[in-house]
Amino acid sequence: MTMPTLKRIKVATEQELRHALAKEFGSDREVMIVTSNAKSRDKHISSELVREAARENGWQPGRSYTLSGNLLGHVVSRS
Repeated sequence: MTMPTLKRIKVATEQELRHALAKEFGSDREVMIVTSNAKSRDKHISSELVREAARENGWQPGRSYTLSGNLLGHVVSRS
């Protein structure tokens, strides 16, 4: 499966995640939230937390992808 080309928003804390998801991204109906994986303990945000925060802010969580290094990409979309 090919990874979609989307606007990427990198977050390192739960507060940054919630702030980013509360924003409107203009005409972007899908964005990729980029987080660090569990190996980066000080910056790790779980996939479950990303999905939960997305739903709370009106986004629909989608697939997650392993990006380069220790990064994960979580696709979220607005209907």
